[in-house]
Amino acid sequence: MTSAPLFGTYSTHTLCPAGTPVVSLPPALTPELAAPINCALATMVNAVSKLPPLPPPGHPGASVALVQGAGMLGMYASALLRELGFSKVLCVDVNRLRLTRVVEFGATPVHPDQEEEMISTGSVDAVFEVCGNKEVVSQGVRALREGGTYVLVGLVHPDSHLLVTAQALILKCLTVVGVHNYSTRHLHEAVSFLAQHHNRYPFASLLGPTYPLSDFRNAVDVARSGQFFRVAVNPQL
Repeated sequence: MTSAPLFGTYSTHTLCPAGTPVVSLPPALTPELAAPINCALATMVNAVSKLPPLPPPGHPGASVALVQGAGMLGMYASALLRELGFSKVLCVDVNRLRLTRVVEFGATPVHPDQEEEMISTGSVDAVFEVCGNKEVVSQGVRALREGGTYVLVGLVHPDSHLLVTAQALILKCLTVVGVHNYSTRHLHEAVSFLAQHHNRYPFASLLGPTYPLSDFRNAVDVARSGQFFRVAVNPQL
């Protein structure tokens, strides 16, 4: 019998092996606000770190980003990119209700029906796929300029064969990067980012109610309803 079954969440205790990184939270970050750091925000901090350095303010260079997906990853991506210095962040999603929220995080909403009209071919410096839908990749390649960067984050599932030719990637000299999870450095940076900007962007509004562990089934049902970006479970209740 190994200790493997003891790993995981949705329990009263968590087993942390020796050497597990531990990051202290500043008082301003409540447990509910901080919980998504450990997945969505730290992953996006890793994702944006794959971009080439931006030019100093006032100098020509990368300025337009496209985020494909308006879920939790997309909201964090929008805020991170704006704070990184991108003058315009576009966000596309089929869910019109979620799209209305991206404005609060510094992005311009784009419905797929408007994508070709609002996003010219070769007009985007960087694209972040965070929706898990393989169909968006060809649109992302179309939007990218020569020498642009494509960061794939959400397509972590078997149904992810891409409908794009190598020729399309080569002729544009694109950089394509896959990002899965994050390192300790990204976790520290994510905590610092949220501590610094939690009042600038309404991250708390993305969170739904907190349920006790004893009411876990109801918490799952509410999460599946799509009413909220995240639903919290308190293991001590």
